[in-house]
Amino acid sequence: MITRRMDGLLDVEAAAELCALVDSAGPGSDPLLIDLSECTGFETVALAMLVQALMEARNRGADVTTTGAQAELASRIESLTRDAADYRKPAKPGGFRHGMIQIGEKVDSMLMTLKGLAVFASGTFRAVARIRTNPRLLRVRQTLYYMEQAGVDAVPIIAILCWLLGVVLGFQAGYQLKNFAAETFMPDLIAYSMTWEIGPLLAAVMVAGRSGSAFAAELGTMKVRQETDALTVMGMDIWSYLVTPKMLALMVVMPFLVLLADFFGLLGGLLIGGWYLDMPAHVYISRLALVVIPMDIWWGMLKSLVYAVIISNVGCYMGMRVRGGAAEVGRATTSAVVTSIFLVIVADAIISLIFVFIRPTVTV
Repeated sequence: MITRRMDGLLDVEAAAELCALVDSAGPGSDPLLIDLSECTGFETVALAMLVQALMEARNRGADVTTTGAQAELASRIESLTRDAADYRKPAKPGGFRHGMIQIGEKVDSMLMTLKGLAVFASGTFRAVARIRTNPRLLRVRQTLYYMEQAGVDAVPIIAILCWLLGVVLGFQAGYQLKNFAAETFMPDLIAYSMTWEIGPLLAAVMVAGRSGSAFAAELGTMKVRQETDALTVMGMDIWSYLVTPKMLALMVVMPFLVLLADFFGLLGGLLIGGWYLDMPAHVYISRLALVVIPMDIWWGMLKSLVYAVIISNVGCYMGMRVRGGAAEVGRATTSAVVTSIFLVIVADAIISLIFVFIRPTVTV
């Protein structure tokens, strides 16, 4: 048996010498005993190096042991060995049961997120109620700033995308209807598609990607830098100071963005009607006036208010729940966009079902 006694402080240099001795031990070599009875202290990094070398040697089949360690040193060696063993445990085997457990964990996480979001939204609505009774709580400049950021700056991208989408829908609808000599009904399809679903939904998705993510990143960064804690200590109302200006700004600009999306989508259909179907502009416009009723426009704008509440609250909630550093801010931003789009589509499905039953039938 080879015995090596460690005298004095176990620092990085001493640990490197011991690690070299441990690395030389193999399955057929003499047993190695490291005597730590004279060790007067240790550095954590040096001890971690020694523990790692001991575990690797034992995995190779070498007979390497330690003895004489004092209570604190022995406890730390045991703790590091246990943590390293847990870290190196193989992944849990797959299978139906493991898959169902993972699904259950995801569902539970989603339900907890929705529960937290509901509580957060209730706090936002209470803050809005306080503003109604005390208008001085409303931060007008911040609200106008977010109206510009979420509304005015979003006009070009929404207009271009909806126009292109109207062009694509018009071309595809015209291509199919032309085979049946029914291209006259192309404006009907464009009008219903854009005003009922595509216009409001595309505007909401674009706002969620632009503004919802910006809200989450802004508040997440404030959480990381402890600015929200400082505001709380100063006695500021976090909801009235940070959240309600964003929600009110979106509720003001979203209906106009939806109206803009509807207009440019119908304009794209007009281009295809004249270029591909040889449909005069007055025929296209008269057909729109015949099939579209004011309720179609107003309903899409009304839906946008629900979308605005969802996007603003989800973005702010994901930002306010950040714990950690920059990586957590990135994850919160991603979660804000994904969750906002998911909840917007769910709300759209519910509102669309209601609309089908309450919209009067138009006879053409």
